[in-house]
Amino acid sequence: MGYKRSIFNVFIEEFDDGRVLIYNTYSGIFGIMDTEAREIYDAIEKFGFHDSQADSAREKLTIMLKAGYIVNAAKDELTVVKLERNDKRQNNTSLALTIAPTMDCNMNCPYCYENKSAATMCDEVQRQLLAFVDVHFKVKSNLKNLRVTWYGGEPLLQKDVIYKLSEKFIRLCEENGKGYSAGLITNGVFLDVETATHLVDNCKVSDAQITVDGMREKHNARRILSNGDDSFEIVMKNIEACKDIIPINVRVNTDKDNADEIDILTKFFLDEMGWRGNPQFYLSPVEMHEINSCGLYDSLCLQGQEFADISLKSIRASYAADRGTVARSFFPTRKAVFCTGEGTDGYVIDPDGNYYNCFRHVGMAEHATGHISMPLLITEKYGEWLLTDIKEKCEKCEYLPMCMGGCALYRLNGNQEPNCFFTSFTYKGILKLAYEDYEIHKQKQHVK
Repeated sequence: MGYKRSIFNVFIEEFDDGRVLIYNTYSGIFGIMDTEAREIYDAIEKFGFHDSQADSAREKLTIMLKAGYIVNAAKDELTVVKLERNDKRQNNTSLALTIAPTMDCNMNCPYCYENKSAATMCDEVQRQLLAFVDVHFKVKSNLKNLRVTWYGGEPLLQKDVIYKLSEKFIRLCEENGKGYSAGLITNGVFLDVETATHLVDNCKVSDAQITVDGMREKHNARRILSNGDDSFEIVMKNIEACKDIIPINVRVNTDKDNADEIDILTKFFLDEMGWRGNPQFYLSPVEMHEINSCGLYDSLCLQGQEFADISLKSIRASYAADRGTVARSFFPTRKAVFCTGEGTDGYVIDPDGNYYNCFRHVGMAEHATGHISMPLLITEKYGEWLLTDIKEKCEKCEYLPMCMGGCALYRLNGNQEPNCFFTSFTYKGILKLAYEDYEIHKQKQHVK
């Protein structure tokens, strides 16, 4: 039986003594190759299991096979990944709904891609939405649960809609023997203690995402309340008041406008606020696609490595302050598809009942891929999303299992070059940190 090197291996770092840090993006296994293993790896076409082999060589071959660093010479790894992608796109176990009960918002953020409107979800659309879910449950036996993400606009402008629909979703899931869970994406202004408690206790909302874009002056210049109030003060007070009621993820939208403040903000979160574990915070780059793209903001967007350098510095600071939380997310995981928009059973729904495959389109009826009054209907635009392919350049990339070609919207807009997902630029830095952590704790164990 012959072997070959996996096409999904990434060398993270090579040491002077010949050892190599290696990560396989398909298996997700991170390892250290010593010089003997490296020699076998480099000449793997000549190696096989046989009786005359040294025990150490046989052992290293076995380990490399289990880790996925080497594979059967006849294996077509790219075909395996493509087949898994096709299966995942059609055979989901979860019906994922991102629901915007309103497209109205109490903020005017300069980088927002949405068309703000006063549209809210009326009773008839709510009824159609429940029927839409019920049809999916009855027709698709593979569905085991319903996952709802409340979105907007600002969803908490329509708390009553969220409360009413949540109650009916939960009852519908119980009647059909399905699980139910929910999350919330909010600017945080209306997430007070009473609201958070009701969302957790009555609506099964298990987590909330809130954006903080800098210290007070910078945040207020980017997260602009329509009434002119101090959004930083309001949001920070609400996070502190609600963090023990609901787990909170703080997102920092990052571009050239606030990049020089990230170090200060990280220190503020960790040292002054004492955030450890909950709330957690992370950086996300402001990205522009053709949708409502503004030339000014295009020029403010960070390039991949620019963002990675800023993000890794913040991650290292978080690690120094709170090893446990950071260590739990050291290792990136592969995905069968980049996002739910490329498969069935994932919908973004606006207040009028139009659904979309991408959250960047929400509220733009000209980009709708269907309407909830016609469940399971395959329209031309919906079909375009379900038939997206992976670019040839991406097929040749060792990071393919981690991003699966990146954003489908970017590809559907006709861009010919790959749009590498921003986390691909941070993988090596995070894995180097994971190795440093391993060495530190190995030395501590040795001292004991």
